[in-house]
Amino acid sequence: QQCIPCPTHWLVLQVPAQVQLDGDTVTLRCWVQRNRSVMRVCFYHDKKFLRVSLRGTELSLLPLKRHHSSGYHCGGWVGSRVSPWWEESVLVTVTLQGEPHTGTTI
Repeated sequence: QQCIPCPTHWLVLQVPAQVQLDGDTVTLRCWVQRNRSVMRVCFYHDKKFLRVSLRGTELSLLPLKRHHSSGYHCGGWVGSRVSPWWEESVLVTVTLQGEPHTGTTI
């Protein structure tokens, strides 16, 4: 019988699947698996600290620029307030493509 490996990361960083254009807004969402809570979420860009979110689990990059393309991950304290442990997500790449977004006027 073959064992299928399970992900060991409790935190997952979600990024939109669609192509991102210069000037768009992208929201990164850090969430925890298995109905656990997460406190004090930190976001990292190219493995360097970017921002801490004391309340909430989202980070918006706006307007999106070329320097935003690269790897992101998040970290946070998972579990109960009494005995939390530190977890980090895997690195996720945000890729910027296409022409600058000019918007439409009505």
